[in-house]
Order: sequence, then structure tokens, then C-alpha cells
Amino acid sequence: MIASAVAYEVLGADKDLQKRMDEIRGYVDPLDGVYIGTPDFDNVTDTDIVKLSPWIRITDVPGDFALYADDARIIETPLVQVDFWVKKELIPEASELDKMVQTSMHDAGWERITHNSYVDHDTPQLRMITATFSSQGLPV
Repeated sequence: MIASAVAYEVLGADKDLQKRMDEIRGYVDPLDGVYIGTPDFDNVTDTDIVKLSPWIRITDVPGDFALYADDARIIETPLVQVDFWVKKELIPEASELDKMVQTSMHDAGWERITHNSYVDHDTPQLRMITATFSSQGLPV
């Protein structure tokens, strides 16, 4: 399975995470606020992008680490990037969601290997939190 699809299943199944995002947003996102790739909205033309937050974007990171035996893969360790956006003044809420994402991914066998947080240059009303996760070994 593609790594982003695995991460989507993990985060999409976390009902506590979805509930908390809905509470912060103030309404229920019918798509659960978790997307593979960039959602179908444009932060240049959609003036409501701030109201759509928080939402999570999952993307695959290039690279294909694997362990081999007898010229066949036995384990692969894919990478995904998980980004989410929250209104920039909601630092405690961003920290809470960050911990929830990390815990959910860790419980599913993914380790966070990079992490950053900054005001989004494209939408300065939002804080962007980015993290790269490595699988601890998916069977092929």
C-alpha cells in the first residue's frame, strides 16, 4: 500500500483527533479534515481558508528504504510528511493537535524524524506545523 494511504488510515481513524479539530474549527468537516495531498481549495482564491483550519495534509516523501533477503524485499520503511494548519494565535491548540498526531502515528508504528512550526508564508493568518514520519517497517 502507498505510504500516504497507510498514514491516512491511521489519522482518519483517530476519532479523538477529528473531534478536537472540529471543536477548534467550530463545525464538522464532512471530509474529516484529513487529506492525501493538498485539498481542493486554493489559499490564493479561497478567502475562507482560515475558517477551514485546522486540516491535515499527508504527502509521500521520496525515498525507498528497504531490507532485502535473497534479492527480495522483506521490509520497507517509507516516509510521509504530515502537515496541518491552525489559526496562528491558537498555539495551545496547535500544540495539542501536534501531540495527538504524533501519538496516533507512533502507536501505528511510525516515528517522527523531523518537526517544524512557523507562520505560513502563503496564508499568514495560519500557523503550519510540519513533521516527517518514518515507518518502522511495513511488510512488503
